[in-house]
Amino acid sequence: MRNQDPPSFTLRSISGSGWLILVVMSAAGLILRDVSTGAGVAVGGACALGSFRMMDVYFARIFQKNAVRPKWWHHVLYVLRFFALMGIVALAIGWIRLPVVSVVIGLTIPPLAIFIHGARNALRIQGSTRA
Repeated sequence: MRNQDPPSFTLRSISGSGWLILVVMSAAGLILRDVSTGAGVAVGGACALGSFRMMDVYFARIFQKNAVRPKWWHHVLYVLRFFALMGIVALAIGWIRLPVVSVVIGLTIPPLAIFIHGARNALRIQGSTRA
């Protein structure tokens, strides 16, 4: 049986990769297009990564050992996370006039970081079985 990383380490690794991807993609948008494209990717990515982190904290508290039953306001905070994300995206697109496509590209950063983390682990496991 192989050793598995604890969930907190895995989530920190995904989050760290996400912030690195955000910096690279924002810089690429800034260099290849214009300031509004880079800002759109940065706003969308920061919102998505912040939401990902809040989800991590929420589930860590619920599934920890000896956790008390979640209170009703825990669930309200979890739902408010979605409303905050929608509000920030609406402000970025509607009021600040950032390009919709760049904001959406920023919102895809957490799934991209999860995919890269999974591919990296699969290659690491495949490499260790050949050795």
